[in-house]
Amino acid sequence: MLRNLVLGSFALLAAFWSYVFYDSSTEANRALRVRDDQIAQLEMDNGQKAGRIDALDLQVQSLEAKVSQLELARQLLQLDHRIARIEVLRQGPGKGGSGEVQTEVLFTELDPEGEPIGPGKEITLPGTRIYVEGIVVKFGDSYVEQGDPLRGTSICLLQRMFSEELAPEEGVALDSINQHPLPFTGDDLPDPLYRDLFERVWHYANDPDAAERIGVRAIQAEAPSVEARAGQTYRLELRQSGGITLQAER
Repeated sequence: MLRNLVLGSFALLAAFWSYVFYDSSTEANRALRVRDDQIAQLEMDNGQKAGRIDALDLQVQSLEAKVSQLELARQLLQLDHRIARIEVLRQGPGKGGSGEVQTEVLFTELDPEGEPIGPGKEITLPGTRIYVEGIVVKFGDSYVEQGDPLRGTSICLLQRMFSEELAPEEGVALDSINQHPLPFTGDDLPDPLYRDLFERVWHYANDPDAAERIGVRAIQAEAPSVEARAGQTYRLELRQSGGITLQAER
């Protein structure tokens, strides 16, 4: 009897401690699962955050590239090139005693630093108002927007100078459209494209489809003028956003 009582007590104790152990083990396993779930969630969150950070980095890089592109386009729009200097050497009655007023100028092409590209050309025109005619070639807007280094700015083929007393067809030639213009001789440009464009400029002006194929938006002649004054110096510039300008130097 006593033996059975002792064995029963041990069985009860074993069952109690088995329950306690099971319950503790279950709670521990539950806690481990909760911890594992939390770790997995954190890893997922971190992965999502890392993905968002990578996406933001790519977006920032794209925006920085766009800003750089727009800045280059802005600089190209403001770029002055194809610069020349016109110095009025003398203005007064003609040397032949005709009595008509003549204007003598020295036309000199300059590089972007303002240095002469070649020897100046002395030109005498009847009258006081001088005109400088050039053919301006403008490329598509997308080339400017993309900051294209070759077709991001207009180009100009200077043709002649004339005056209010001298008809354009009788003007003094400056450039031949069948030659590579002086200011472009040192440029790193695709010669076949530009040589063909320079040589057949009026063909492209009258064939929009052919012009579009090489990226040309418009070709037109421009002839800014100024009422010249003795002793004054004028600058001739080409800006992508405004064609040819002729203005007095300070």
